[in-house]
Amino acid sequence: MAFGTSGAVGLDIGASAVRLAHVSGPAGSRTLLNFGQAALPAGAVVDGEIRDPGAVSEAIAQLWKRTKLKSKRAVVGVANQRVVVRQIDLPFLEEKELRSSLRFQAADHIPMSVEDAQLDFVVIDDYMNHAQEHMMRVLLVAAATDMIESFVAAAAAGGVEAAGIDLTPFAVARAVSSVARGESGSAGSEAVVDVGGGVTNILIHHNGESRFVRILLTGGDDLTSELADQLGLSYEEAEALKLDVATGLGSEQARSVLDRQVDRLVEEIRGSLDYYLSQEDSEPVSSVILTGGGSLTDGLAQKLERALKTPTSRGEPLSQLNARRSGLSSEQIDQVQPVAAAAVGLALGGLPK
Repeated sequence: MAFGTSGAVGLDIGASAVRLAHVSGPAGSRTLLNFGQAALPAGAVVDGEIRDPGAVSEAIAQLWKRTKLKSKRAVVGVANQRVVVRQIDLPFLEEKELRSSLRFQAADHIPMSVEDAQLDFVVIDDYMNHAQEHMMRVLLVAAATDMIESFVAAAAAGGVEAAGIDLTPFAVARAVSSVARGESGSAGSEAVVDVGGGVTNILIHHNGESRFVRILLTGGDDLTSELADQLGLSYEEAEALKLDVATGLGSEQARSVLDRQVDRLVEEIRGSLDYYLSQEDSEPVSSVILTGGGSLTDGLAQKLERALKTPTSRGEPLSQLNARRSGLSSEQIDQVQPVAAAAVGLALGGLPK
């Protein structure tokens, strides 16, 4: 996946837009060279999967043309229900042996045929069990091959080579958390919650070691759709009204509808964290980082903090980069900060460690 001295490019294919980030420089001194986004028509990407490849490819081509980016290679992110992440325990194997036997080891742990999946893993720990057998704890990632191929093909049709595929929750955590990047430590675990348009990604890590990933098929678009249904509005009118509510405007009826939907989203997120905490050897969650366009929904951050009884902060992926060469003004940086984490994290993953 190495890109060389010119930096690395991350490509995030989201529900409402495609976004790129071009990042360079050594660890601890990263520079944002370019950031851009191009809108997607409704229905082009649904629940994190590409439904209209032509529209996605056209948006990617427009994005590269608009940003005048010379590099035609990018790390592409994926997150949908055709990606499975499981924590499993196996007899200890050296990495080379595990990789060669991974399809056999994974067969009983994923709800898809290993012949139709792309597999990867992260070793979390190795330990001796009660019978004094040498064991290893592994975070197994499996993604449907045809789904991955659809992302690679859409990028290629837009003139971009997929230099690598990364799991979006990993990328987001990398972008917003110095602890996840291994630059600092913390007591307990940290949860990174990325609320997108159609997908909410949850990743829990302990000092940079990913322990739990959940991909929820809900996000900011569901809030807008509910608002449209309840008030008899078009989707566009409901989206505008949702933004009005966030700035203190909008009717009490609109605020009430959004409050109920936000409560449901918070409960889903809390349920995921409760599941993680029920697992053996889980660490208490001591902090939460919230990001994504949907995170701007009125009341979400406050309700999440109260429900989890855990300090919750907003992720600021661009504030951790030198953005002077990107051409973005401080106002533009503030505007794109909530939606930039995935593209930035994908680019960071393509840079040398």
